[in-house]
This record gives sequence, C-alpha cells and structure tokens, in this order.
Amino acid sequence: MSFLFEMRRYLPAKSNPFKRKMAGSRLKMFRLPMTFLIFTIHQCKRVRFFFSVVFVALIFLFSFCTACRGEEYWRQQRGSEAGVASVIYNGNTMLREWHFKGKGKRRYEQGITVWASPVIAVVDDVPMAFIGGCDNILYALDLADKSVRWAKMTNGSIQDAPVIGEVNGMKIVFWCSSDRFVYAHIAANGERLWTREMIQPTKTQGTAHMPSPLFHGGILYVTFFVYDKAVPSYAQKSFLAALNAETGRLLWQEEIDNGPLSAPIGAEIDGRFFVFIAARKGVLRAYAVDEKKVEGIWQVQMPHEVMASPAIETNSHSPRLFLGSKFGDLIAFDARTGKKLWHKMTGNWVDNNACVSKVNGENVVFVGSHDYSLYALRTSDGFVMWKKSLGGEVYSAPCVFRNRQNLYVAAACLDNHLYVLDAVSGKIETAYFTGEPVWDKISKGENLWGSPAAVETRNGAFLVHGSYNGYVYVLPVEGETSLRAKARNSLSLWISLAAAGIFFALFAIPIVLIWPNKHENSKEQR
Repeated sequence: MSFLFEMRRYLPAKSNPFKRKMAGSRLKMFRLPMTFLIFTIHQCKRVRFFFSVVFVALIFLFSFCTACRGEEYWRQQRGSEAGVASVIYNGNTMLREWHFKGKGKRRYEQGITVWASPVIAVVDDVPMAFIGGCDNILYALDLADKSVRWAKMTNGSIQDAPVIGEVNGMKIVFWCSSDRFVYAHIAANGERLWTREMIQPTKTQGTAHMPSPLFHGGILYVTFFVYDKAVPSYAQKSFLAALNAETGRLLWQEEIDNGPLSAPIGAEIDGRFFVFIAARKGVLRAYAVDEKKVEGIWQVQMPHEVMASPAIETNSHSPRLFLGSKFGDLIAFDARTGKKLWHKMTGNWVDNNACVSKVNGENVVFVGSHDYSLYALRTSDGFVMWKKSLGGEVYSAPCVFRNRQNLYVAAACLDNHLYVLDAVSGKIETAYFTGEPVWDKISKGENLWGSPAAVETRNGAFLVHGSYNGYVYVLPVEGETSLRAKARNSLSLWISLAAAGIFFALFAIPIVLIWPNKHENSKEQR
C-alpha cells in the first residue's frame, strides 16, 4: 500500500483526496473504491500506462478549462485623504487607451513586480496617475494627453502606492521609497516640497520596508522597518511616525513591532482619529493619534502571517475592520474594541487588501484569494453573496467603480489577466490580457503586486493598472481595446478541446496499445 502514498504526490491540490478536508461519510464512501482502483492500476502494467496517459490528459484539460472561466467606494491606503481608489473626472477631454513603459533599466527584485499600485487624482482639471516601481522612479502620468508630466528618481524601489493630500491649497503627492526616505512633491509640476530620512543608515542594514503613507488633517503617518544584520531578530525594530505634511518635521515616533508593518489605515471614530496597523507576524493593532501623542487602544492576534493592510467600513454606526491572512481566512473586527465579529475561510492565501463598497443598499466587502476566486461578503454577518472562480490566483486588491450607472469590481490574477466583474452578481463582464511577466520566477504571497484603480468619465470608465510585464495600462471598460481577452470565448474553447481530443484519439491511444506489445516482444526475444 506504499503506492497510495506515492500517488498523492502526483494528484493536483484541488482534487487530492489525501489533502482535502472531506466529510466523514463522503470519505468512507470513496475510500474503498479508490483504493481498489489505484491498486488495480498499480498491478497491471498496460492499464497503468494507459491511465497515466489519461491522467496527464485530464490534468491538461482541467487546467485549460479553469483558465477559461452615487455609492461609497472602498477605503484603503491609496488616493486622497478620504482613501478612495476611484475618482470621477467630469472634464470634456476624452481619455483613450494607453500602454506606457518606463525608461528605467532596472526591472525586478526577487518577489517584487515592476509596478506598485497607482494613485489617481484630478490635478488642474486633468486626470493624472502617480505610480512607481522597481526602476526607483515615481511617474506622474497625464492621462488626457498620454504623456509623462514629470518623473522623480529615488535611490530605492518604490514598493507601494503614493497618497495625495492638500497642503496650503496645493495637491501634494507623498510617497515612500526603500532608500529610507519619505518624499513630498507638488502634484502639478513635481517641484520638491521636502524629503525626510526616517532611519539613519549603517553598514549592516538592508533596504527599508516602507509601504504607503496615510494623510489626515495635515499630518502624514508612516510605518517603516529596516532589517539590521548586526541585531538579533527579537531586537529588530519597526515604527509608526507622524510628520508635519507641510514641512516634513517629525512630530513623534512610536516603536510598534520587530518586523515589517502594513500601511497605516485611518478613520474618525467617536471624535478621535484611529490608525490601524497589521504586523507581518499577524498582530493587528489600533492606535488613537493626534499631532502630539499616540495611544494604544487594542491589539489582536491573527491565525497566521499577514501580508495586507486592513480595510475599514466607515459608513456605519459600528465600523468594522476586515483583514485576511496566509491561513486563507477573512476576519471582521469591531474597529472600536477589536472584538472578532465573524470569520470566513477561503481556499488559499489572502495576501492583499480587501475593499468595502455599498451594493444595493448593503455594505459588501470584496476580497481575492489564491484559490483562484473573488469573494463578495456581506459586512454585517459575513454571508457570501457570491463567489466567482477566475483563471488564476487573485493577487491584487479589488477595485470598485461605476461605469455609466452600473457598479463593477476589477481584480488582477496570476493568469496574466485583469478581470472586470458585475459587483451585484459576480458575472465576468470583460477581461484583459495584460502580458506575461518579464521575470519567470513569480512567487506567491507578495502584497507588493500592483492593484488596479479607476477613472470614471463621461465616456465611460477607464482602468489604470501596472502589470508585471513592465507596462502601465490605461484601458477602457467598454468599447474596443487591443488587450481584450478574445481567446476566452466559448467557440475557441470548444475548438481547442476538439483538437486535443483528435490528438489523443489518433496518436496517444494507438501508442498506448502498440508500444507495450513491442516492449514485451523484445523481452521475449532476449
């Protein structure tokens, strides 16, 4: 029976009976027939060879078929002080499809993609996107005339989205770089307002982990961590700091943990401003902050490591936080007390942010998982309103937006596609092929992969997405586009399946029937 333990290594994860948690009755029902079938296959050479070919064919076909299948918007670290990822542009200029590729030569670090998430803002009546990446440059892209308004070089990769805030009547873009600096530049022309080094360098330090900052009330909140080789793991330090948004002056700094931290997420609760931070090792903390001090309110332990920032529901009398983990769960917490409200499991890692939006009068939280699915859950009780299987691991944070009068949600997957789904039903409306990665070693569990954002215009919505093939795409939701996933229509699917069937009927099966006889005859002649 040792053969049974060998077989489980070759079964796909989703169908592996040794790994799936099955109900007791179902497991007993299938255990004996499956054992007999596998034992029979093991004993008969010809049958074993035939089933091996069929097994490979089924894996091929299964993989192919899987790959072919005035509301409030979500809050997280991207965008304005309100924390929105989608903006409305009411100007007369019509946007057009655009594929932008940066000029920097540096394209990849291990586990990090080319582009972080974009921030979109209307600056001087012009829609602009601000995005950085591993080429160490922050680009200000004019979406109206498809040009680079300005670009600023840093000394490290830009791992997360910037944030836009208003200081003295001017829109300022703030961003962090792995060179340990925080940057503040005027959004319209790129003129430097200030820079601030958060950590003094040493010879034993690595690159800094500095996610998106948070802007509120003239204060910029920043989390940062730098691993120092000369210091043991338990003595490493990570911090939350508050900076004056006009001058960059350090107001205060608080030690939080001894490892990487998520981007800070904020909300006004009971007259105080709360900041929520998730540590990589799975601790979620809440702080009450102002210009002078920081006060710890509560902290809870997640079941596993956390790669994302929490998402918050603010249009409710009882605001909730939502956070996923590498254990595959999504947990809702009371933002005031940290009490766990509900707990739902997905089939694999949840390693990027969720998002919250109102759909048909109900607050809904959207989250992607590495089980190839996008989920929509009711925020009040965690009821799954819909679940949609896509063509690959959902690595991006979802983005909710309007096109005309309809509400949609966009998410990117590791099958090199960007999907647009109906936010009410989960139906796939369209998909874009955003290109294969320029580096073939894609690793799971990175929250640094870029997420889409949207611009809602008079001529329909446009998605802005930094893909890991080195391009920033500006794509129309309706109308023709060069990246529309035409290969995913049903006709091409059936043609491909028919071609595969003909191949196995004419070549694979005859080989299975003829080759064993020749092999046995050659043994007899010897």
